[in-house]
Amino acid sequence: MTLQDLNERPLSYSSIKEFAKSPRHFMNYRNKPKETTPALIYGQALHCMLLEPKEFKNNFIVIPKLDMRTKDGKEAYAKLEAESVGKTMLDDKLHNELFSLTQYISTSPEFEILMEGAQKEVEERTEIYGLPFVTIKDIVKANGVIDIKSVQAGHIDTLNKDFFNYQYHIQAAIYTQDGQTFSFYVIEKNEPYYHGLVHVADDFIKYGKRELERLCVGFNYCLEHPECFNMSYDFWYMMEGTKPVISLPYWVKNKD
Repeated sequence: MTLQDLNERPLSYSSIKEFAKSPRHFMNYRNKPKETTPALIYGQALHCMLLEPKEFKNNFIVIPKLDMRTKDGKEAYAKLEAESVGKTMLDDKLHNELFSLTQYISTSPEFEILMEGAQKEVEERTEIYGLPFVTIKDIVKANGVIDIKSVQAGHIDTLNKDFFNYQYHIQAAIYTQDGQTFSFYVIEKNEPYYHGLVHVADDFIKYGKRELERLCVGFNYCLEHPECFNMSYDFWYMMEGTKPVISLPYWVKNKD
């Protein structure tokens, strides 16, 4: 791994989040073929239908319900599968659900106002601590960046916990390098499909910037010492001068 490699394929929020686990996790993420999961397909389809509906047919192919026990069903599926090269296959039921959801959201007053004068799916390259990064910003307005997140529950207590666990503070830090504000537009996956703009507090971003700096310092160290890219959790133990010790969880200690 060299800086030239990174210039050809820059870092991203997803890849630096893997590096936060260890350099070896990062290399595994970078080298293995990208996996397609139901959650990933859901998010990609939602973004496309909501932000770039005209591109939907270029990126997805809808698979109707077929009786795979019959010859006709199998032949119809094989034909659709052949036509889907370069596209993502989307179940008809999920397509209908997402279509209804995006129609509901896109016609809401809050979302209509949000989209006025906005740029969508903006890809940018930036340098952070000497490392090249690439970002794809869902919605860009003069006063800030908005990232769309589909969530199981939109209550703020749940969002605070989940967004910290997903390390979205690192994403917020990457996306605000030019001083723009950062917000999330959250969309519940289930009825009643709550959706709305949720602003991000300064301390959330500041924490992310401190964590991002720590990760970039570690990554630059690996570039200077390439053998470190073969290290797993021991890398961070080494960098932080600690040793792993099994101890009681904090919630047990607090009972004492």
